[in-house]
Amino acid sequence: MKHCFAVLTAALTLGFGAQAATLVGYAALAADTFSTGPATGAWANGLRGPARFPAPPVQGFSGVQFGPGGTYWFLSDNGFGAKNNSADYALRLYSVALTAKKAAAEKGAVKVGTFISLRDPDGRVPFPIVNEGTRERLLTGADFDPEGFAFAPDGTLWVGDEFGPYLLHFSADGRLLEAPIGTPNLPGLPTLKGQAPLVIGHRGSSGTRPEHTLEAYRVAIEAGADFIEPDLVVTKDGVLVARHEPVIAVLDQAGKVVEATADVATRPEFRDRVRTKALDGVQVTGYFAEDFTLAELKTLRAVERLPALRGKAFDGRFEIPTLAEVIALVRDAEANTGRKVGIYPETKHPTYMQKVAGHDISRLLIDTLVREKFTDPARVFIQSFEVGNLKALKATVMPAAGVNLPLVQLVSSADEAPYDWTAAGDARRYDALTTDAGLKDIATYASGVGAYKRWIIDAQGRTTDFVPRAHGAGLLVHTWTMRNEPTYLLPGYANDPEAELRQALWAGVDGFFTDFPATGARVAAQYTTPEVRSPQHPAFALGGSSAAANLPASGGFEGLNVTPDGKAVYALLEKTVTGDPAGQLRLMRYDLGTRTWTLAGRYALEQGGEAIGDLTPVNGTQWLVIERDNKQGAEAAFKRVYLLDTAVKNADGTLKKTLVADLLAIRDPQNLGGTAVNGVMRFPYVTIENVLVLDASTVLIVNDNNFPATGGRGAAVKDRTEFLWLKLDAPLTLAPGVGRR
Repeated sequence: MKHCFAVLTAALTLGFGAQAATLVGYAALAADTFSTGPATGAWANGLRGPARFPAPPVQGFSGVQFGPGGTYWFLSDNGFGAKNNSADYALRLYSVALTAKKAAAEKGAVKVGTFISLRDPDGRVPFPIVNEGTRERLLTGADFDPEGFAFAPDGTLWVGDEFGPYLLHFSADGRLLEAPIGTPNLPGLPTLKGQAPLVIGHRGSSGTRPEHTLEAYRVAIEAGADFIEPDLVVTKDGVLVARHEPVIAVLDQAGKVVEATADVATRPEFRDRVRTKALDGVQVTGYFAEDFTLAELKTLRAVERLPALRGKAFDGRFEIPTLAEVIALVRDAEANTGRKVGIYPETKHPTYMQKVAGHDISRLLIDTLVREKFTDPARVFIQSFEVGNLKALKATVMPAAGVNLPLVQLVSSADEAPYDWTAAGDARRYDALTTDAGLKDIATYASGVGAYKRWIIDAQGRTTDFVPRAHGAGLLVHTWTMRNEPTYLLPGYANDPEAELRQALWAGVDGFFTDFPATGARVAAQYTTPEVRSPQHPAFALGGSSAAANLPASGGFEGLNVTPDGKAVYALLEKTVTGDPAGQLRLMRYDLGTRTWTLAGRYALEQGGEAIGDLTPVNGTQWLVIERDNKQGAEAAFKRVYLLDTAVKNADGTLKKTLVADLLAIRDPQNLGGTAVNGVMRFPYVTIENVLVLDASTVLIVNDNNFPATGGRGAAVKDRTEFLWLKLDAPLTLAPGVGRR
């Protein structure tokens, strides 16, 4: 009694307004309904045994369309709960005649008639199927998981599959007409030109190896970095080497090492090289690279700059590399792998280098690149925290050398300033470069802006408008620095560095610097993998690793239908593609004329919703969607029908939707379904996968009974298939051709 009261209370709380529909017709099909065909159900967990059923069960239904003469076509589900259980379940569409129970004294009826077998006699499927060597090549639930279907104006049949996910194109009688059509990965990232974001190995793979060593660069390349970053300083004899700062070991007043990237302080022969110099206006004591010849620096070995965080396991093993050696490493990697990797050199402290170290670092860089014949603008970015040297590179240095390489203006936090401005008495700080006017000025000499990540994601974890403003000025945005260690992550990321990367990518960054390029490459690949693939994709069964899947198991096309004008197929994924915002599902559009895919929008699940069940058109922009949780029986808490509008978006960019019917609070004053309590019927099956518009005020809703499942109507009750005719409180605006003709 307590449970019944709770059900009624919940229904009344939701309100018998526009959220509740009225049951005006009902019918049911017994679970143990069988068709003609061989004994079925011999497979269990991939092992074959005796068949459990004397003939094919009609099974649960996962899609519905109108049939001739007042009948309906229903698509059976793919078998018995899993791919490895369903190798002997033939995929079919069943013709079903329905008689609705409309009054308490009446009886509803469901009559299953003929069927269409889905098959591939012409060998269109490019991978092995269960019935590979047979004449008809009947398709089974181990080959595909069909979840939605529709008839095109030419009479052919389009089916959505979860395993690939694929679009499948059949003749009207079930013959596969072409190879399965894969689903492209169309994340719609807001990069400057829609290009893939770059993974930039910050000082190499500096989170796993001592920074700015050939080993750190090699590991970064192997991890998938698109570019590696050598910070450049200069030796006494004018050679560019890779170090984070010109000071390679900093000492405190007592002579103790505060920070170091080389073991110079342990070398007695260099004890007399300690100097105190003004580095960008700050007095620093230590060992400076410009006081050593290249030969002397080559006797030193790299050490970890952050030993308390990253340990000392690799200290003393690697040399300090020259820029020429870094380029040679990149060329070797290309020769060995065929993969082109770029370099992203930073001219460190140009004003200091000119006035204190006595070298024009910008000119040295260009001279070295020209000498090494590494001047492909697709493989080099030159960056600087100062402004004047970038303008000089653009105006004079590069033109004189006959090269034109993209430049990137680095932008640090608002409490800092470009040192060349400070040295010239200019009081402006970096925030002057982040205004619309500042960004437009950068665009006169640079191709991009290398922004400190707090300009893009603030200290409260909120995405700012920096990226779209920079893009509006025509600038690429490469942000820094992404690190895996919790100490560098905002609390909202819950120690998950991938969450930070995903937010940056969704903000539209065109690239990011990371100390851990393996992590960066993995996350970036989620957006750039050519196809959306579930773990059941045939490529993984044929030897590929299912770890490369970017969609959860059986998360493919759950809802599919053709637009009222017959020009396109719309298909809605059941689950979230890896890397997309949690709870957002891609609605894909496939143009039947041009045979091209586009991303029609993103459907956001409600709190409590876990998956969608079906998709059917209302008019040119509006669709009905079933959204549900993964619970059943008394535990079921969320089974709803929403009206989705592809022409209207919410503030977060997801598609606007409106609640049409709560399937756990259906008015049933006549108790047509036989389960109403106080006039309220619950429809508590796990999967409710069929919705069809009958007329402007009436829809048909049908569950998938997951044969031979139990629990929807009771723990020991075998689930039947129930057919509900629901009258909506507010009529729909139908396009011509929608509804029963």
